[in-house]
Amino acid sequence: MVLRLSRDDILNGDIIKTMFMLGWPMMLSSLFQTLYNLADMFWLGRLPGSEAKIAVAAINLTWPIVFFFISFAGGLGRGGIPIISQYIGAGRRDKANHYTGQIFSVVIIIASVMAMLGFFLSRPIFSVMGAEGELLNTASLYGAVIFLGLPFMFIVMGGGQVISAEGDTVTPLIISGTSVLINAVLDPILIFGLLGLPAMGVIGAAVATVIARIIAAVWLLHLLLGGKLRLRPSHRDFRPKWKSVKFILKVGLPSSASMSAMAFGFVVMESILLHLPDQTLAIASYGIGNRIVNIMFVFVNGLSSSLGIMLGQALGANKIDRVSEIGWKGLNLMFYMLLFSAAIIYVFRDPIVRFFIPSNPDVINGAKTFLSIVLIGIPYFGIFRVESSLLVGSGHTMQSMVVSVVRLWGIRLPLAYYLAFVVGWHSTGVWFAMAISNMISAGIGTVFYLKGDWKKRIIKAKPKTPARISSQ
Repeated sequence: MVLRLSRDDILNGDIIKTMFMLGWPMMLSSLFQTLYNLADMFWLGRLPGSEAKIAVAAINLTWPIVFFFISFAGGLGRGGIPIISQYIGAGRRDKANHYTGQIFSVVIIIASVMAMLGFFLSRPIFSVMGAEGELLNTASLYGAVIFLGLPFMFIVMGGGQVISAEGDTVTPLIISGTSVLINAVLDPILIFGLLGLPAMGVIGAAVATVIARIIAAVWLLHLLLGGKLRLRPSHRDFRPKWKSVKFILKVGLPSSASMSAMAFGFVVMESILLHLPDQTLAIASYGIGNRIVNIMFVFVNGLSSSLGIMLGQALGANKIDRVSEIGWKGLNLMFYMLLFSAAIIYVFRDPIVRFFIPSNPDVINGAKTFLSIVLIGIPYFGIFRVESSLLVGSGHTMQSMVVSVVRLWGIRLPLAYYLAFVVGWHSTGVWFAMAISNMISAGIGTVFYLKGDWKKRIIKAKPKTPARISSQ
C-alpha cells in the first residue's frame, strides 16, 4: 500500500479511496492530539477524592483559553494550506516551498507572543471567567505551564497541516504518535512521583505535555530544514517577504478571525457554566462528555482535512468536475458516518464515561446527560464541517468565517444563556443549545455550498500540464 500519495494519485484516484488514504493518517494524528488531554484526564481522574474532580475541571477550563491563544497563529497556518495545495496542483513546487517557509515564520512569531501573554495573564484570565478558590489556583498553574509550550504545539499541529497540504500525511502522523507516546509515559511518572521523582499532580501533567511537544517540534523542524520532506523550503524562504505575507494574511486572516471568535466563544461557554450553581460539576461533566464526542471528531477532522487537500489540488489543476464530485461525496459520507458513530456512543455512554472517572457518580450522570443531548446534533455538525472545509480548502475563508461565527455567537451562546438562566434548565439548557446550533449551522452552510464559490481557485498560476503528472 502506498503511504504517501503523489499529485497524480490525488488528482486522478477514486475519490472515496483517496479521501481515506489521505485521511487515515490525519485521523490518527487528530486522535493523538485528543489523547494528549485524554491521557491527562485519565491519570488525574485517579487522584484521591475531590482532588480528582478539581484537577479534571481545571484542565478542561484551561483548554478553551489555550485554543484562543493559538487560534490566531493557527488560523494563518490553516489559511495558508489552500495556497500550498493549489500551487502543488498547478505543478509549481517552487511557489509551494516558498509559501511553506513564509507561513512557518509568520505564525511562529505570533505564537511566541501569545505564549508570553498567556503565561503572565493566566491567573487574571481564569479569575475574570469566574473560577474561584482551589479551581482557580489549579487552573492558573496548569495553564501557565501549557501556555509556555504554545509555540511548540503550533509547530507540531500547524506544521503538520502544511506538510499534509502537499499530500504527505504520514510524516505528521509519525511525529504526533511519538509525541503522544512520550506524554503517556511521562504523565504517571510526573503526576504521582514515580522513579524517585516528586509527585507534581496537575503541574506534572502540564510538564509532560510540554516536554513531549518540544521533542516533536524539534524533530519536525529538523526534517523540514534538512530537506528530508517533499516540501523543501530554503533558508531564504523563511525570511518574511511583504508581498507573500500580504497574500497569506489576505487568505488567512478570515480563518484566524473565525478560529479566534470560536475559541473565545468556548471561553464564554465555560464562563456560563462557571456561573451555574455547581460550577465544578458543570465543567467536569462538560469536559468529559466533550472529550468523548471529540473521539468522533477524529474522523471528522481527518476526512475534512483530506477533502481540503484534494479540493485544493483539483482546483490548482483546473479539474472542476472533480471538485464538484469531491464536495458531494464528502457531505454524504460524513453525515452517515457520524450518524452511525453517535448511535454507538449513545448506547454505550455509561461504561465509556465510567472509564474516565469511575468514582464520581455526580460527574458520571452529568456527562451521560451531556452525551444524550449533544449527540443529536453531531451528524449535522459533520455537514457543517465539510462545508466549512470546502470553503477553507478553496481559499474562500471569509464565507467559512461567517458560518462559524454565526454558529457560535449568533446561535449557540445566546441560546445557551437563555435556556440555562431564563428558562432555568441550567447545564441541560447549554447542552441543548449545542445540539440546536449544530443543526441550524448545517443549513446555513448549505446556502454557501449551493452558491458555489468554493469551486473557484485563488491562485493565478496556470497548471504546467493537465491531469496526469507525477509529484516527483
